[in-house]
Amino acid sequence: MHRTLTLIPVLAAAGALAAPVLGQADPLQFKVPAGTRRVFQRTARTDVEVRAGENTSRRVMEVSARREILIIETKDNPPQLRRVTLETPSGERLVAYEENGKDRLSEVPEARRLRAMPPLLSAHWLDATARPIEAPPDPQQPMQAIDRAIAEFRYLPEKPVGPDTPQTRDVNLGIARLQITTQQVPAEGEGEAPAVVLQATARLTFTGDVADRITVTRLEARTAWAKDGSGLLSQRGTLVLDEKAGQATQHLTRTWEERFQETGRLAPAALAKAKENLEALEKAMADARAGNLDASVEALQAYINTNPDGTWTAAVRSLHAALAQRRLVAQPVKPARLRLMLRDLQSSRDRAGAGGDRARMAQIDAALQQIAHVNAKQILTDAADPDPIIRDLATFALAFLDDPQAADRLIAMAGDTSGQVRGTALVSLAIRGDKVGKDLLLARLGDEEARVRGAAALLAERTLQRGEENVQAILPTLLKVLSADMPWARTNAASAIANLAPKGSAPAARALVEAHQKESEDRIKPVYLAALKEVTGVDADKIEPYQAWLKEKG
Repeated sequence: MHRTLTLIPVLAAAGALAAPVLGQADPLQFKVPAGTRRVFQRTARTDVEVRAGENTSRRVMEVSARREILIIETKDNPPQLRRVTLETPSGERLVAYEENGKDRLSEVPEARRLRAMPPLLSAHWLDATARPIEAPPDPQQPMQAIDRAIAEFRYLPEKPVGPDTPQTRDVNLGIARLQITTQQVPAEGEGEAPAVVLQATARLTFTGDVADRITVTRLEARTAWAKDGSGLLSQRGTLVLDEKAGQATQHLTRTWEERFQETGRLAPAALAKAKENLEALEKAMADARAGNLDASVEALQAYINTNPDGTWTAAVRSLHAALAQRRLVAQPVKPARLRLMLRDLQSSRDRAGAGGDRARMAQIDAALQQIAHVNAKQILTDAADPDPIIRDLATFALAFLDDPQAADRLIAMAGDTSGQVRGTALVSLAIRGDKVGKDLLLARLGDEEARVRGAAALLAERTLQRGEENVQAILPTLLKVLSADMPWARTNAASAIANLAPKGSAPAARALVEAHQKESEDRIKPVYLAALKEVTGVDADKIEPYQAWLKEKG
């Protein structure tokens, strides 16, 4: 589920249609008038196991959501209906976390186990089989194709389907091919309401380069429809896939279940108001798609002002915030506003990095790239400002500016009179992956500021490789960073040594062992042990085997 800037999301909420069922072996009637309101509860669980060499990890996430649909209006010839869906997730919660078979969930603070998710509002005109009249664009990414494949389970077969008359259909998803076979099965365990139950199994096959790395081994769903034609009663499904990425492999299992909770009808006046509100929102989204962000943001704000406690208002606020942010990054802003935006995004990026939220970091980086591109002139001006705080923010922004001047300016700022600016310049160079000369690295690894030394270690790790000539020149100075009085600097130094020090290097192993013995923070000690494993080849979770290795080396 993602925040959408249109009222037609890439992935609509699962299984929500009360629509005519045509051509079933056990035929149903279309009996869903405008004003019908239905509420569902949906739960999804994603279990991801990753293996990289001898290391394994497992994360399990759960998402629960309340989904409310409203039929705004219907047409008879051909039969169509206009549906609005409001999905309100409780958030994505981490419920299991393991590393190498050991339970690590207790080590994750409660505040970091739950990722907030905004409410999502969507609207579609649907045909008699529940398919959107306006077909969505072809998927560009594998997960988009998987989401589209799962969405196909929510559409009714176009031909009769019975216990002895299964139906197979092929769907072209651009980067993938989908084949679904649907069959009617006994309606057992569906409660008191008479139901028609369809069991669907699918083969999803990717094409091109994706086919070499992603294999879907299972994709199926069981969907129960009310026999009187009033709509979905339940759906449960399973997706299993394997993905290869270099030396790592990922095994993903996703299960979902959705059940009908309640229904009702809107009074004529309330339905008319809902239709009026929807038309205003769709006009605002049309303005956004046309690039008229000012008009769109103003229209959404007017809606919020008029409907402060409305059913859809929370989702509209989310849309408004997204569009307002998009408007900010789409055009140059005043210097004071630019600096405030950079400060907030820098803080958000730091929090995402500390929490290991790579998806959030990618979102922030994309926004920063847009902001830097649009405000390049002001950023380069701020990089020469007398105020070190302003220079520092500009230095951070230069990490995301695709301009030849950016790297040159950052290299110059790595020698700034402000230690804060020097450190940020090195971090920005590391983000960009820009190499610097040996002399600059040596100077900053020996900087008087611990943060600068740690940033230089990060830059070395990101831009050098084991065996390079420059590594041999900087290694003695890099080893000294292990004694920095800043934990972040010590951690970066240990990671850099793990990736750069020659295999079997006794000086590197000795420095890591001594750092481990002196370390006052337990959370950093595993970093030293991991580095020692890389340098010595010894696989141990205690320091003593590494001490023994050093003793053997003399």
